[in-house]
Amino acid sequence: MSTILPEEPVVTDRESVILSNAERRYLRRKLKDSLAVTRDVLNPRNQLRRLVERQTTQAKQIADETVQIAKNNAPIVGVIGVSALLIAMRGPISRWISRLRHSKTKTPTSK
Repeated sequence: MSTILPEEPVVTDRESVILSNAERRYLRRKLKDSLAVTRDVLNPRNQLRRLVERQTTQAKQIADETVQIAKNNAPIVGVIGVSALLIAMRGPISRWISRLRHSKTKTPTSK
């Protein structure tokens, strides 16, 4: 018994050349598109633009979160702000109080 192999479809040389040319053109177009995308991605100007966009987005998110935290904790933020102001101004306040004390203790002497 001999096994009969299925015959390959009959393709003429002209048809095979046309098909292979079409396939080459398709693959070449696909490669050029990939190269164009790669060049665009690797372009330093575009990389810098994407970096700035990412950093801007992150900065906006952080700012929004900070504002939300401040709104939720407004009394605490106010107390901390006043405390920081008092700490920063303790020298001038202390001098002012000292001047007030000394001016009250120095009364004019009557003759």
